Amino acid sequence: MERKRNYYTTITKRLLVAFFCLSVVPIACFAWIMKGSVEETNIIKLNELATSTIEHRAEVITQFLKDKINTLSMLVTLYSEDYFFNKENVEKVFLAMNSKGDIVDLQVIDVTGFQHAYVGPYRAKIEGKKYDDAPWFRETLISGVHVSDVFMGFRNTPHFVVAVTDPLKNYVLRATINSSIFNSLLHSAQLGPHGDAFIVNRVGELQTPSLLGKTDLSETDKTLLAFENNSSSIITSTDISATRSIDNGHWQLVVTANIADSLHYYLRLRDKIISIVIAISLISMIAATFVSLVLSKNIERADKEYATLGLQFVQVEKMATVGRLAAGIAHEINNPLQMITNQAGWISELLPDEDPTLVKNLGEYQKAVQQIKHHVQRAGTITHRLLGFSRKMSSQQEKVQVNELLLETVSFVERQAGYDNITIVKNLDNNLPGTMTDGPQLQQVFLNLINNAIDAVGHGGKIELSSKTSRDGKLVLEFADSGPGIKPENIKQIFDPFFTTKDPGKGTGLGLYISYDIIQKLGGSITVANRKGGGAIFTIVLPVISFGESK
Repeated sequence: MERKRNYYTTITKRLLVAFFCLSVVPIACFAWIMKGSVEETNIIKLNELATSTIEHRAEVITQFLKDKINTLSMLVTLYSEDYFFNKENVEKVFLAMNSKGDIVDLQVIDVTGFQHAYVGPYRAKIEGKKYDDAPWFRETLISGVHVSDVFMGFRNTPHFVVAVTDPLKNYVLRATINSSIFNSLLHSAQLGPHGDAFIVNRVGELQTPSLLGKTDLSETDKTLLAFENNSSSIITSTDISATRSIDNGHWQLVVTANIADSLHYYLRLRDKIISIVIAISLISMIAATFVSLVLSKNIERADKEYATLGLQFVQVEKMATVGRLAAGIAHEINNPLQMITNQAGWISELLPDEDPTLVKNLGEYQKAVQQIKHHVQRAGTITHRLLGFSRKMSSQQEKVQVNELLLETVSFVERQAGYDNITIVKNLDNNLPGTMTDGPQLQQVFLNLINNAIDAVGHGGKIELSSKTSRDGKLVLEFADSGPGIKPENIKQIFDPFFTTKDPGKGTGLGLYISYDIIQKLGGSITVANRKGGGAIFTIVLPVISFGESK
């Protein structure tokens, strides 16, 4: 039995694995593929957005610087040196060119580095300063145009300047750019709340404040500082960083986009998908478990039914063989019995013709002849029952008197019961109606129940058989015994196939299962319970079916 349980447990596990592989695994694989595809697509689009954003911002910043350089170049072309050395004229120019407020101050410095005119808020700090040793001043005189890096200078404030010289390089016109306005050009380059945008020079120094408050470049940012005219990007597990050189490679614009920011909607969608996949997987596993258990139980029941049918076929074949053997023996015995009956009859006819004075013990002879006839009749009854039993192997519907069928069944076991001093009490209702049913199968049920009762009561026990009609007109048959009864935990499975409470080798566990099946097919019911006074009682309820009426 343990081996069979292990076998069906293995079947259940295999079914679960099969259902899991066919339902949950494809869903999980699909979800994983979709997750990877959406993430990859999102990263590609975010990289394209970062590239296009940095291209656009680089063009805007470059154009901003060109505008300032062109404005200053135009001014030094239009006006002479004497004009710019006049402070009042410089103030007029400053007011004219600074309508947008993007220039902080304007300076005019001669070729010796002396400041001739200044318009702006830092007059007190830089009044009388000389710039002849300043690198930016010398570079402006050499190249004619200069855009500085951000530096502190005499102002002690971070700023950068744009300076140009006149065509003859007699003086320098220098404008300090409003850092707030210049820095604001990067605000629109921020991609998401955790994105960043800033400008660095060739040595990696920040020229504009980092939007995230960064003070130094990361290793990823440093790897991007190629200072080429084309844009480049690098993708990490958390960010996408893109760079673009501006002002002919003088500066480099860096834009960083956080992947998680762009995946915010996707992450919510992903969480929903994961929840749905988990829910579907749980439902699939519950359904798979239920279906696996049901299929395993059906397989187990089918195997048991197959085994039962096999045993039944063997039993039927055996009983058919026994029936044929019994029929042959009965016929063989009936012939001698018929001869004995004829001879006994002939003797009984001859004895009255004898002279009583000549034949001693005539009465004893006549009595002996009567005894011979009685026992021949008894033997004939037994052979008649054998013939009847042998003919009742096939299923058939016939008019049956249940009491007669029960009494005939009892006659089969009375001698065995007598050997064990077992009393069989018959409380039968003589007014029971007949019913259309399968007598031989019903007799098999009676025989199974009586044999079980004989095994249960043991030597000197008592079996009570009763029949009656219920209030709704059904036939009720009770088989009670004085045995130990049935344990409560066994009552629920007493009719299960292969279940037996007998010692090993004394029972197959099929008798009650077959009896239950027969009664069900006959349209009745069979139940079992323990009697209050001890012992078990089996109750059979059968419908009363008239000829031509279906069950």
